[in-house]
Amino acid sequence: MSDIFTLKFEYKGHPHILEVQTAHQQYKTVYKVAIEEHEIVYEPDEEGFVRAISSKPMHDHLNAVDVGLLHRVAELIVEHIQ
Repeated sequence: MSDIFTLKFEYKGHPHILEVQTAHQQYKTVYKVAIEEHEIVYEPDEEGFVRAISSKPMHDHLNAVDVGLLHRVAELIVEHIQ
């Protein structure tokens, strides 16, 4: 079963609206997000935060994703699920 929620925020002066798909797996819940044409999966770590995992190596893409943006999305996901 999966759920979807939306994150609306501003980062570096640019508005972002991201759809997050929640996927319940056997031992964990992961959050799938498309960020600047990259499919990113956020999964819980041991400290209670989420870590970002790209479906493809980031250096294979012409447009790199701002690491700060990845961190901001992680913060917002944690805020949403708490």
